[in-house]
Amino acid sequence: MPPEFKDRLRERREARGMSQSELARAAGLQPSAIAHFEAGRRKPSFDNVHALARALAVSADFLLGSKVATTAFRDEEKLTVEDRDFIQNLIDTMVDKKK
Repeated sequence: MPPEFKDRLRERREARGMSQSELARAAGLQPSAIAHFEAGRRKPSFDNVHALARALAVSADFLLGSKVATTAFRDEEKLTVEDRDFIQNLIDTMVDKKK
């Protein structure tokens, strides 16, 4: 049986070396929400899935069941969380300019 959302979320969080509180802060959520998601007591909204995926540098598809943890670019996993946040902010700025 393939891993569920709760398992993928916990596994990616741990792979990134983040605590539940750190992930919550990065995703703009409450730490208790992360605990509920990982325990399977609550299901996240689409917006929460997107925020979690962004904070973990994976696609929402991966968290929801895709087999591959996609990243934005090659060797991304070698960067710090701060480096990934900086790059994401650059991307967001460029996208906003296009609107």
